Amino acid sequence: MTNVPTVILTGAGRGIGHAILLHLLGLANPPNILAASRNIQSLETLAKSHKNLEPVSVDFSPSSGAKTKAGEAIISRAISKWGRIDSLILNHGTLDPVAKLEDADLASWATTFQVNFFSSVDLIKNALPELRKSNGRVVIVSSGAVGLPFTGWGAYGSSKAALNHLNMTLAHEEPAISSIAIAPGIVDTDMQKALRDDHGNVMPHQEQSLFINLKESGQIVKPGDVGALLGNLSLNMNPALSGKYLNWDDGDLAAYRGL
Repeated sequence: MTNVPTVILTGAGRGIGHAILLHLLGLANPPNILAASRNIQSLETLAKSHKNLEPVSVDFSPSSGAKTKAGEAIISRAISKWGRIDSLILNHGTLDPVAKLEDADLASWATTFQVNFFSSVDLIKNALPELRKSNGRVVIVSSGAVGLPFTGWGAYGSSKAALNHLNMTLAHEEPAISSIAIAPGIVDTDMQKALRDDHGNVMPHQEQSLFINLKESGQIVKPGDVGALLGNLSLNMNPALSGKYLNWDDGDLAAYRGL
C-alpha cells in the first residue's frame, strides 16, 4: 500500500475533468490518479509520461451495460493498483436531452439520470469502505442550473439537483468523509459550444444569447481556473465545508483557488 493519496476522477478526457487532471499532474507532489472517461486516447498518451496515472475507459450510460458494474470495477481497480482511495471527483455528466417538458421522452430522462446521478451513487457506495479508512473526500461537480431554470434543461437541472441532495446525505451519514458540491460557473467547454451553436431551436433567443455574449465578452470561466479549485478541494478540503453546495467563486473557497 502506497503512502501517496489516490484520487478517482471521472469525466477526465475533456473539459473541466481534463483541466482537473492536468492540475493534479502538475503539482509538486501529485497524487495517484485513476482517470475515467469514455474516450481515453489523450489519457493514455499522458500516462506514458506520468506513471501515477491510470486511464480507464468507462461509459456510464444504460446502453453500455455498465450501469450495475462500473462503480465496483473502478473502485476495485484503484484498490488493486494502489491499495487505497482518498478522494472521488465526480465530474462526468451529460446535458442531453435539451427538450421542453411537453416533448419529454422518459427514456431519455432515465439515461440522463443514470449518467448524471445513479452512476455517482454507485461510485460513492462502492468507495465508502476505503473513504472511511482514509477520512476521504468527495467533490461533486454540480451546476448553477439547480436554482436557475433554462428552457429545455429539465432533465439536466433535475439530475444535478439530485446530486446536491446526495451530497448533503453523504455528509450527514458519513461524518468521517468530507463532501462538497460545486457549481463551476459557465465554463468554456464543449457543452457551452453546443448551447451556443446547436440548441437555438429549443432555447429562446434571450436565453441562448446569454451564453453567446459571455463567450464574446471574455467573461466565460476558464477550465483551468475551476479545475485547479476542484483538484485542490479533492486533496485538502476543510471538513467544515462538508455538505455544502457552493459556487466555485464563493468567498469560502478562496484558499483553494490559484494554488
